[in-house]
Amino acid sequence: MRRDLHFWAVMLMRGFIALLAGSCVLVVPDLARTLLLLPIAIVISILGLATYGVIDSVLVLISSFMTESPTARVVLLIQGSAGIGLGLLLLFVVFEQVKLEWFLSLAALQAVSTGIGEIVVARHAPTHAVSIWNYAAGAVALVAAIAYAVVRIGFAYALQQRQISWLVYAYLVAFGVALCLTAARMIYADREAFLHPSAPRA
Repeated sequence: MRRDLHFWAVMLMRGFIALLAGSCVLVVPDLARTLLLLPIAIVISILGLATYGVIDSVLVLISSFMTESPTARVVLLIQGSAGIGLGLLLLFVVFEQVKLEWFLSLAALQAVSTGIGEIVVARHAPTHAVSIWNYAAGAVALVAAIAYAVVRIGFAYALQQRQISWLVYAYLVAFGVALCLTAARMIYADREAFLHPSAPRA
């Protein structure tokens, strides 16, 4: 029970960090409106998104040690390790060559890995009610992955930097809200189960 609470607390933290990164939607696209500030907006976006990717992946890696399922642990370990490696690569190796539209691909990849992770967690959930939420989150994440992949492949060439910023940060806001709601619900369910052991878990 304690390990489960810690797992969902980490997921809640991931949601808050995604919301924090997504809140840049209020600033960065406005900077991208003017030709003079566009380079600054792009640098801020790339630096912020790559940093977010590293922090989020570290939390995924930490959460892998809090799940009881060996399969879920392996999936989260791979997801976290790959995310950290990719984020560090963007920050320290190819930073000057990075283009903002790359993050549409990264958003799609994160959505795919999140969707797969949610489905794996759902298959090893302690109750059917819990697994339904994870399956729903996984399905939404996979739909988002398809949508962002289509935009990246078919429409990225026609989008302005400001529009790309909106798309990436909107994804982070949606991802953050979904994580926060799911994590908060699961923490509440665990707390109720701890206080009332005989009651069915929500």
